[in-house]
Order: sequence, then structure tokens, then C-alpha cells
Amino acid sequence: MASDTASDFIPRRVAILGVGLLGGSVARALRRHQIDVVGYSRTPETRAMALQQGVVTEAYASLADACEGCDVVVVASPVDRIADMVLQAAPFIDDGALITDVGSTKALIVHSVAKDQRAAEKFVAAHPIAGSEKTGVEHSRSDLFDNKMIVITPGPSNSAERLLRCEQFWRLTGGQTVRMTPAIHDQQLAAISHVPHLISSLLACLPAEEALPLVGSGWSDMTRVASGDPTMWTAICQHNSQAIVDQIGTVIAQLQSVQQMVAASDQQALHDWLAAAKSRKDRTQSSETR
Repeated sequence: MASDTASDFIPRRVAILGVGLLGGSVARALRRHQIDVVGYSRTPETRAMALQQGVVTEAYASLADACEGCDVVVVASPVDRIADMVLQAAPFIDDGALITDVGSTKALIVHSVAKDQRAAEKFVAAHPIAGSEKTGVEHSRSDLFDNKMIVITPGPSNSAERLLRCEQFWRLTGGQTVRMTPAIHDQQLAAISHVPHLISSLLACLPAEEALPLVGSGWSDMTRVASGDPTMWTAICQHNSQAIVDQIGTVIAQLQSVQQMVAASDQQALHDWLAAAKSRKDRTQSSETR
């Protein structure tokens, strides 16, 4: 069994369910601690690449085989599959084992898993605030989570001991943990990630075709995340729809305010607004996670 004192939890065997960018990066980070990490993927090519690159020590097409003997199971699938995978994995691990995830939405996942008491006790939802517009295990990195925030969103069935183990586990990846409720997480992520992604996509579509040869680094910087996986982001928007809709309303109201400043040639108001934006950006520069 794993070391599990109050001050130190180091699992001996971890299963990564979904060996893509995030799952592969979790695996690589854990391998720095000589932890045995195995992977699960339905895709033969992904299993082969994960083994070839040394991301995992074993790769399985069977969920049961991947979970066998594991102290921790990390579900690294798209958000619309996480709850189902947690429920499928739970019977294959010991009662004292931990299941966690990497999903960028939390409330619906936690609510769905809560319908199964035994699974809910094992599952502690998490969201490492790190990633890339790129996908696939070939883009995974051992340092992806270093010094990044990892949000832990406890459910009603989580014991204090399992929460502590989850935090200790995620710190092994190099990140820093913080706790918040699933609902607050989803509200905040709508503002800092989900709606900004939609705005990036909007900006990618905004210029007329004949203007595209003129684009420079500013447009490229602001549209970088628009290269993200459309299927993944459709699922995120579906899972966090209400918070995203609310945040879009706030964006529209602020855009209308800026529109009025420009239309009225109110240079002072526009300058003050731009200065406030610059100040906030400059203050957060050192702690940015994206």
C-alpha cells in the first residue's frame, strides 16, 4: 500500500484514465517521483505512443485492468465523460483509494457522481489550472503543473482524510492547491477561462477574409486559444452553461459601455478604463496560469 501518514501521501501505483495532454502531463509529473503510473485509453495508437514515450509503464484497453491495485485513479477525459468514468472505475478500486479528475467544470460532475454513495466517497473533484490549445499525449509535459493552481472542490461525501490525501497527491505534480465549492469554481472559471475562450473564437472569426494577410502578433496572441478542440469546448459550454450565459451578459454590458465612450469621444473615460485594465493585467502578470 501507499505511504499515507497525515503529513505524507505518496501513492505507489496511479492509473490515468485518458492519456492525452493533461493525463499525460500528470503521468510525467508523477514519474519524477518514481511513482508507478499506468494508463487507460480506448485508442491503440494512444496506448502505443504513451508507452513509447515513457509516459506510463503499462497501458490498458480495459478499465478494470488499469485500475487494479491502484492507490489513485485520475480521470482525464473530456468533461462530459468524467462522471460516467468515475462511476465505472469506482468498483475496481479499494474503498480507501482515491479518484480525482482534471475537468474544468465541477458542479455537474460532482452532482452526477453524488448519486452513487460509494463512488462519491472515493471521488474528490479537482481542476489543475493549466493546459494548452494543443491536444494529445505527444504534447504532454512533466512541468505543466509546476507552480500552477489546482482547485479542489469537495463533495458532501468527502472525508477530511480523503481531501487531505487529494491535496497531497496533486502537490506531487508541482502545483499549489486551493479549495472552493463546485459552484464558485464554475462561476470563476466562466470569467477567467470559458468566456475568454469564446471571445478568442469570436475574434478569430471577426476579420473579413481579405484582412487576414494583415494580422500581426496582437491578433495572434488574442486568438491563440481559439485553436483548442471544438468538441472539448462544446462540452465545457454545455456543462457550465448558466455561469457562461451570465458572464456573457456582463461582457455585453461592458462592451456597450465602451461603445458609448468611443461614440461620445469621451477620451477621459476611455483612458481611465484602459488604464484600469492595464493596471489589473500588470498586477496579475506574475501569477498567470494560462
